[in-house]
Amino acid sequence: MRILRLLVALVILSEGAKVKGASRLRRVKAKVGHHHEALLFNKHLKSHKTQDMGAMSTEIVHKTAYWGSIRVGTPPQEFKVIFDTGSGNLILPTTACKSEGCARHKKYNPHESATSSEVSNENGEGSTEITFGTGSITGDFYEDKFCIADSLCSKVRFIGSVEQSAVPFSATPFDGILGLGFKDLSMGHDFNILDDMYQTGSLPAGLFSVFLTEDGSSEITFGGYRPELLASEVVWAPVTRESYWQVAVSDITFNNVETGLCGTGCQVAVDTGTSMLAGPSALVNSLQAKVAPEADCSNYDRLPNIGFKIGNKILNLKPEDYMDRDESGCSFSLMPLDVPPPRGPLFIFGDPFLRRFVTIYDKSGPSVGFAVSKQNALDEFEAAKIIVTSGGAEEFQRRKPLETHVGLSPMPVGLSAGYMTEEEGAAEEPRSGKEPFGPKAETSKSFSDSDWLKKIKSEPARTHTFAESPSSLSGDAVKADVGEEKNTPKERSETSVNEWAQKMKALLDGDFVQRSSSAGSSSKGTQLVSIKLHKV
Repeated sequence: MRILRLLVALVILSEGAKVKGASRLRRVKAKVGHHHEALLFNKHLKSHKTQDMGAMSTEIVHKTAYWGSIRVGTPPQEFKVIFDTGSGNLILPTTACKSEGCARHKKYNPHESATSSEVSNENGEGSTEITFGTGSITGDFYEDKFCIADSLCSKVRFIGSVEQSAVPFSATPFDGILGLGFKDLSMGHDFNILDDMYQTGSLPAGLFSVFLTEDGSSEITFGGYRPELLASEVVWAPVTRESYWQVAVSDITFNNVETGLCGTGCQVAVDTGTSMLAGPSALVNSLQAKVAPEADCSNYDRLPNIGFKIGNKILNLKPEDYMDRDESGCSFSLMPLDVPPPRGPLFIFGDPFLRRFVTIYDKSGPSVGFAVSKQNALDEFEAAKIIVTSGGAEEFQRRKPLETHVGLSPMPVGLSAGYMTEEEGAAEEPRSGKEPFGPKAETSKSFSDSDWLKKIKSEPARTHTFAESPSSLSGDAVKADVGEEKNTPKERSETSVNEWAQKMKALLDGDFVQRSSSAGSSSKGTQLVSIKLHKV
């Protein structure tokens, strides 16, 4: 009997080895792809003066980053990712990664997910090597269940890294990257998560929006935008090339006066995955020469607003947005970056621009909307100086009205933020995966103690609804009564007051905050759910 048991055990071990061997063989036989992410983790040279007034340059990689939580697998494994409109793939480290760049991160374990499978793309590639502005990864292709929130899930394909360079990944405070660019940036069919969400109806109204702040109340919203965060009308611009979220700028202005620097026009990519402002080196050098900032900050108060003209609107950046100012002096923060054709040349608008403007991304257009961000007690008078109407060019209007979706829920997702260097911040230790969905409570004090959250918690629970969608949208913001309760069966949400209160309590215990809005989405009877973005 003992001999029989030993024989059975040997057969089982042999079959297991064959399965593992076959899996490895499939990986060996599959082609290896090669990909370059031009915008992620670029080096930014910051010039400053030393005590002896000598010039120095400090190399900074992705100075700050904003991230939120997602879940992958069955049962779900939670990860912190940056939501990046400048790339098109989901990248997560796996348990097979033993390199220094993976050491401090939560890792995806395909063997612990009942819905995980290894896949290849249409080119027969089962793995890839990706280089960035700084660093690289090597990874295999997987398919698994993916959730941004409990009600926003789909099956997606992604890259599970088996090797990550120490720089920058050993210092990143997030685990992975969630690309929200177009399929041109993805590894192949079904690798573009935004496409998957939109085509399956998981992305309400085809919209998402980004609101970034310095005070811990940042968020990304799926399915619409929150009009109470907007201090101006929405300026819409059509996407000129479906790769990055890229729009046309007719000229650059100084204090609303055109400079002619763009000649026949410039291109701008709105990039939520970078902390920098960047542009073609020749244009950046010309801009810096015209601005002529003094290194000792002596002319800081006289520096102009730099504007970018879209249609008949000028979107202005103040000196505080495009200058680095600290105890060492002042320096021009626009970084020279030459993106080659066909995607370039173009300007890259990262965090400084995104803190000045709420950006709205419309997959159905496709188009990008810009509105002045309502923060730091900004009033309408000040907002009118940031987005200015100029004569001449006509304002872009949408070609068709947004389709009305019934019963879909826009999902705002809270983002965390931190520095990308160990000295300044602080990537968190890897988590066990047993914590609630979202960053650990002790690392989110700004979120837990914020006045905004206290206000939401103190408000009585009630049924919320959206107003009906307008027949068309132009550059003007959609106007509706926010928070108005509806009494007709057509307009009333099917969610009861008690159900809403229970959902709110559960959401407020974690990173998700569910809200309603009567503008910013074409959905009826739906609710906005915000995922907070935290800053350390």
